Amino acid sequence: MLRLRRSGFVVSYCNISLCSPPPLVCSPLHSLTSPSNHLEIRNLEDALNLFNSMTQMHPLPCVVRFNQLFGKIVRMKHYSSVISLFKQMGLLGIKPDLYTLSILINCFSHLSHMSSGLSVLGKIIKCGYEPDTVTMNTLIKGFFVEGKAAEAAKCFRIMTEAGCVPDMITYSTLVYSFCKMGDTDSAIDLLEKMEEKFGKPDVIAYNTVIDCLCKDGLFFGALNILSEMTRQGIVPDVVTYTSLIHGACKIGQRKEARRLLNEMIGQRISPNVITFNVFIDKLCKDGLVADAMKVFSQMTSQGVVPDVVTYNSLIHGACKLGKWKQGARLLSEMVRRKLNPDVITFNILIDAACKEGLFDDAVILFLEMISNGIFPNVVTYTSLIHGACMIGQWKEAIRLLNEMVGRKITPDVQTFSVLVDTLCKERMVGDAQGVVEIMVHRGIKPDVFTYNSLLDGYCLRGEIVEAEKLFDRMSDNGCQSNVVSYNTLINGYCRNKSIDEALRLFRELCSKGLNPTVVTYNTIIGGLCKVGRTQVARELLKKMQASSQLPDCQTYATLLDGLCKNGKLEEARALFQEMEEKKLHLDLVSYNILIGGICKAGNVVAARKLFFSLSSKGLQPNVRTYNVMIDGLLVGGLVADALNLHREMEEKSCFPSSCTYNIMIRGLIHNNETLRAVQFADEMVKKGFSGDSSTMALFVDLVAKGKLDPSLQPLGQKIL
Repeated sequence: MLRLRRSGFVVSYCNISLCSPPPLVCSPLHSLTSPSNHLEIRNLEDALNLFNSMTQMHPLPCVVRFNQLFGKIVRMKHYSSVISLFKQMGLLGIKPDLYTLSILINCFSHLSHMSSGLSVLGKIIKCGYEPDTVTMNTLIKGFFVEGKAAEAAKCFRIMTEAGCVPDMITYSTLVYSFCKMGDTDSAIDLLEKMEEKFGKPDVIAYNTVIDCLCKDGLFFGALNILSEMTRQGIVPDVVTYTSLIHGACKIGQRKEARRLLNEMIGQRISPNVITFNVFIDKLCKDGLVADAMKVFSQMTSQGVVPDVVTYNSLIHGACKLGKWKQGARLLSEMVRRKLNPDVITFNILIDAACKEGLFDDAVILFLEMISNGIFPNVVTYTSLIHGACMIGQWKEAIRLLNEMVGRKITPDVQTFSVLVDTLCKERMVGDAQGVVEIMVHRGIKPDVFTYNSLLDGYCLRGEIVEAEKLFDRMSDNGCQSNVVSYNTLINGYCRNKSIDEALRLFRELCSKGLNPTVVTYNTIIGGLCKVGRTQVARELLKKMQASSQLPDCQTYATLLDGLCKNGKLEEARALFQEMEEKKLHLDLVSYNILIGGICKAGNVVAARKLFFSLSSKGLQPNVRTYNVMIDGLLVGGLVADALNLHREMEEKSCFPSSCTYNIMIRGLIHNNETLRAVQFADEMVKKGFSGDSSTMALFVDLVAKGKLDPSLQPLGQKIL
């Protein structure tokens, strides 16, 4: 957050109406013996006692003395008391003067009772007084604080018609207020009027407009104001450049931000810690932590001392990149610099540790945080609960939940949603539903994330009817389904092979104005392929290509896999060629699918050719690639080639998996290579792998039919 000095020009003028009025003619007795001349007013009680003593005097003191007293009470910020005392003064028959009424307007402005303030203005005019500029400025500022721009404009018109001449402060107040309300056009117009009436506006007025434009994302408009500012001979300051750098960062213009930083240094305007923090934060959010560290070094070399905000940005950036240890080192460096980390610092590190599965480290940080007198908040506990859930420590998660409640930290919707989501991923939907009921009982309304987690849980368990009921219940509970909700239920239908229901839901999604994502299309294309409707899947791909949502590699891979599994090899080849023509990144997944499809079609020669071409395309076969090719070779009866490829795997440090051994054993048995099959089975067991159900069934069949050589039976029994 930018802490700019632009508001100073308003605040410094608000107290002018509290100054003692010029001396008026009073009774000599009152001038010499007035209690206000010798009684020190330290608090409101003293002021009230003085007021009571003044009202007992005969004759009564003149209004000037009451004005002086009211001014002192206002300085103590007891605005309501002044209004109450003003009413009592009126009951005593003491007529207010312009100063009294101006003080009253100031009190109403501070209390945001602007309608009452406007009524007092009417009284000023009715009494024949000419309202002064200070009164005008107070009223205008008060209306803007309440967000009543129209009333502020009306007040400005009334007072100027009454003969009150606006000054530089009036215009500065209006510029600041219009900017605060986001009306930069009006603020810029006022800058031009200020120039016409008073000469060039000051740097504060320009900074106000520049900062507002930058916050509204109108960075290039702010640059135009900077050009006008320098044309007028007004030198920009650190506030000007800090606002502009913030504006550039906000719209992703990192190069502009760097240029502005260099420009200000070139003009001998020293960046402060806020300037550097803005730029460092942007770099970290964009994942450019190394660049951020260079700016940090520049910052310290220029003698600018980093603060907790600087380190929080750097730590967050490192943690976002999965570099928790770097974040922890930055924390240590921060402490060495005698900077006190805050709750945000610890929350960032605790959350990152939990997400990386370093729950024990997160707990150590939590204990360090408490020992340093920093109180955890709901974010801290939510991260820890999530971390405990991720490693299956349910009891610890519940203990943490109870502990946070014991500390009078109220769990929020995110806290409960973390529990619901993790339980659902573990298919413990009943427990997740129980957590939702606790949420509702505590008055916490489940959000769309909570419901989506539950939907996913039901779909994972194949409980589509329950998922449908929950989906319908969401809108009844005031929670609108989003595209993730639809994607989740569509996926449930596709897993259940209820493709027509998935297509119906897809159409409903589009009719509600929601945009299908690449996940939506990929899920339905996969579902269509699963039930053999590859032609409809291809048509959906064309529809996707025609929409704003372009297919990704996963889309093509899903359709490619569907075509291969449904025996549509020529269509698969055509699709693969289309992918090459579109210069899509063809990864091993796509090649594995096509090699498997070609093998399945019985063209092992073509599959082997494609397999050995991978290295020329900059790809190295993985375990899946070898498994597909070995399976194809064995099905084609090419046992020697399969054995050679298996040896090659280990030579290239691509170590066989359990799946590799099961493929080899089954293939060898089918090729009547029982001895070799048993030898591979023995090797598999020694490596800690086990046979799958298909492999075990083959061995059982061999033993039952007496096809296993008696000398090999001990090895066979070991496998079984």
